[in-house]
Amino acid sequence: LYCGTMLYVANSILHDKHLAEDAVSEAFIKIMDNMDKIEDVNSYRTRGFVVIIVRNISLNILKKQKRIELKEDFTSYSESEDLFLDTITAIEAYDKIIKAISKLNKNYSDILYLKLYMKYSYDDIAKILGISKENARMRFSRARKALKEQLLKEGYFYERQYNE
Repeated sequence: LYCGTMLYVANSILHDKHLAEDAVSEAFIKIMDNMDKIEDVNSYRTRGFVVIIVRNISLNILKKQKRIELKEDFTSYSESEDLFLDTITAIEAYDKIIKAISKLNKNYSDILYLKLYMKYSYDDIAKILGISKENARMRFSRARKALKEQLLKEGYFYERQYNE
């Protein structure tokens, strides 16, 4: 039922048909291990569950792939020093943000993914998660605040202090 959606999500992250198919296969295994969490197969909640699983697996594959590419780039590094350093910085920032999100409450990490990455509306998120639209907005607001606090706590960013 959700195979097409799963392939779309995986391919939008990985940009490689074969890796996307691998991610979907791995996701099916994980879904089978968690069948007890699925009440109604034809629901927004199940669709969200499936999308979140395939997204997480795809991101893990991408992360492994980026590390391999980064090592290969580093060995063939020549005159594009600034671009290379920018790439390293971006990958490190991405890894830190993903790590901070993974430390958040699952409700927060899921809603950040659905709203920011999947670009779902609050109505869609409410249907997927089985909550009200207002609850989806509030949870997203709290998730953003929790992410900011987590990043500050881990010293990745510093909050500006203004003197008045």
